[in-house]
Amino acid sequence: MKKHIKIFLFLGLGLIALVSGYVQFHISNENKIFAAPLPGYQDIKTANGINLVAKSGSNTEISGDFGFMFKLTDNVSYEPIGEPIIDSGFSGSKTKVYQFNPENPSAEKGVWVRNAGLYNGRSVDLKFVIDEMDFAKKSNGKYPSFRFFAVDASERDSMTNTPIATSWGSYYLMIGSGLYNHYEEFQLGDKVRYHYEFYYNDSKESFDLKGSWNFSNVNINKKVAFPFPTASFSDMYVRDDSNIGYKIENNTFEMTSDDEEVDQPSGRLTNLFEKQKYEMTMEYQGWDYNQPNPYPGQMAVLYSTESLARIAPATPIVSGERNKAVHTDPEYRSLKYSILQGIADNSKENRNTKFRLETQVPDFYDIQSIDIYEYGTTIKKSDLFTITYEGTERSKVTMTAKDPTSDAFNGSLFDIKVVAVPNAKFQFDATATSPYGYVNAKDSTNEDNGYMIFEQAGPKTVAYYSYINSFLNIDNKPLESEVAKNVNGSDSQAKVLYEGIPTAQAKSDIKIPLNTDFETDYPFNTNPLPTDTENYFLKNISVDTDNKIDKPIKVAYSTNHSLPDTSVLGEKSLWLTLTTAKNVTKDIEVKVTVVPIAAELRVKYKINGNYMTDKYPDYVDSTQMIGAPINLKNIKSVVDTVAAIKEAGYKQTNTVTEEFNLAGTGNTVEYEFEGTLFLSSSPSLLDFGIEESSYKAIRVNEAKLDKALIIKDTRAVKQKWTLSAKLIQDFTLTETNGAKKVIPDILRYNDGTDEEKKFNLAENRDLLIDEHTSSNEYDVSQTWNSKGKGFKLDVPGDAVKTLGKYQAKIEFTVNATP
Repeated sequence: MKKHIKIFLFLGLGLIALVSGYVQFHISNENKIFAAPLPGYQDIKTANGINLVAKSGSNTEISGDFGFMFKLTDNVSYEPIGEPIIDSGFSGSKTKVYQFNPENPSAEKGVWVRNAGLYNGRSVDLKFVIDEMDFAKKSNGKYPSFRFFAVDASERDSMTNTPIATSWGSYYLMIGSGLYNHYEEFQLGDKVRYHYEFYYNDSKESFDLKGSWNFSNVNINKKVAFPFPTASFSDMYVRDDSNIGYKIENNTFEMTSDDEEVDQPSGRLTNLFEKQKYEMTMEYQGWDYNQPNPYPGQMAVLYSTESLARIAPATPIVSGERNKAVHTDPEYRSLKYSILQGIADNSKENRNTKFRLETQVPDFYDIQSIDIYEYGTTIKKSDLFTITYEGTERSKVTMTAKDPTSDAFNGSLFDIKVVAVPNAKFQFDATATSPYGYVNAKDSTNEDNGYMIFEQAGPKTVAYYSYINSFLNIDNKPLESEVAKNVNGSDSQAKVLYEGIPTAQAKSDIKIPLNTDFETDYPFNTNPLPTDTENYFLKNISVDTDNKIDKPIKVAYSTNHSLPDTSVLGEKSLWLTLTTAKNVTKDIEVKVTVVPIAAELRVKYKINGNYMTDKYPDYVDSTQMIGAPINLKNIKSVVDTVAAIKEAGYKQTNTVTEEFNLAGTGNTVEYEFEGTLFLSSSPSLLDFGIEESSYKAIRVNEAKLDKALIIKDTRAVKQKWTLSAKLIQDFTLTETNGAKKVIPDILRYNDGTDEEKKFNLAENRDLLIDEHTSSNEYDVSQTWNSKGKGFKLDVPGDAVKTLGKYQAKIEFTVNATP
């Protein structure tokens, strides 16, 4: 009787392996038994375009673009579809096992695995869907259950109640059956058809996933099939000693083997793919191909990542971080980014012989820290690398794998956290050509406004690897990271908030009076910010970003420095604080000179013993310093006022010192004036208007005046006065030959009495006496008329011998009457 051993077989599906049960080992003198393909199957090694992989090491290399791996990280979560029965992985376990049964009426059955892996820097959701369960009922009349193992990341290292003797982390994405309370039996012909769909976690959009599907343990116990619409096998890889048999029917590739061995390289196949979903069928056929009724057994799918052929390291993926830290935060201006470096899961002989990763930041930054984790976990892997810095600025770092062939290094997705801080070379420059990459956006909705932007992909981050064996000689091959922009809000640019620093120029030659109280005497108006004219101490206030979001809004006396002592003369340092809209401050030093205090200069005007300030206000200047030279002749207000007073009929009666130096006190100057009696206006022409001669006497009672005859009296005390006139030239005609004709004694003046005054040459005649003593001004000519007062002309009939213009001259005089 044959002895049957219950044992698991692994069938890896790229990232997946199948487990089948009840396998018989044939005991013989040979270590292994190899046979030709089963009837109806062809030898896979002869397939058109198949890639044969050498036993001692890969003779070909698959691009790292196909190195994608699903990873059991702390971010993984599960959402069952179709209301399955839910069991715990073991007592008290967070791991859950979902049981799906043909009797379950749900239209869709499966599981969402959220954050199941990382593809080109973006988290991937995996949707497992059971399309069909074609199962026969068991001896107990019930259908077998098909299970999904939702392994919790916290139990990845647990060995409690595991399906086989490896930790629970090995069963991430496992489907089928296991041991103990998860045991299930399938019968000949039991078949399950299922598929996997791929979605971006952030956008929930499906996409074409590029990777490798690694089949392991292809043996006599099972048949595995998947769609195969092409006749080319160029995307398939098998060992050059493979014993897999295949056949193609209805555009479906099906494979099996007559090998009874467990998990042997000869039973592996790697299939490269790029698609939105991967479909598969698994069918139980038992350990004995010729046995019509083989024993029932287990059937399962186990997640696996190891590729049959060598896969190169993936191109590094740089994800820049947006550092929003403000200037009060310790993280302010720190440059942060992550590098995802995938290392494919290769067998020992196919692993990299050398690996290093280089990254650099601008030379005005120092790399402060490098922390390396297994992606999605808190497992630190920095000790797998030798980390060296180049240059005193530490702006470039090289991470060299200590042993790239080790199990700890192989199959990893390294999450490398880089943090850099500004060094002494950091001198912000907002110009367009600046390496600081500052964004000054007019659009306030631009989320990059106010940020420095540093591209950390491209030549800034490069991986180098070597793989050398008897077939391949790949030495120091570079993998330059790709520049990625705006991939669902993430890109390869590190973005660092920069809050503008205010600046200003100190004004020069600033003099501060002795004993000044700055806060009282020079207060700051902060709303709005004072202009250069209004600001006594500063000019050209600006901000280094020239960005309106950083504009300076306040000037104040610095609290970091004491105000200068103004009780002592001499040069002092005054510190002012500029503050921006983002509360960034900068202290500016201003040199000021404490000088003697200002002395008041006052000029007063005394008229007739009184100060007429309503008409002639005092001149006051309080801005002049003690000891400053003063010249009143240079002060327009003073000069104009003195002139106006004199023009008003006053005469200056004192002598004023107009050039002097200001003293501490006694800087009042008085101009003194007294009023006068004078003719403020007198006619220059009295026209009697005779135009024709006559032998008769001519009487003219009124003359036309070009100006009025006005007496003005500005004396403080009004006294009597006398207005007199004197004829200083008789009426005279000057002929063309120079001869003169004179008409004497014809001018008369009527003073309002019965007797007219006759004017003789050079004889002074009083016209008015004591006419007013209370008024400042008296218009004499206004009292003249043809029938009364005024000058008259009385020409005898024979007086005019010659026709022409006769002119006489009169002199008016006003005198105070004793």
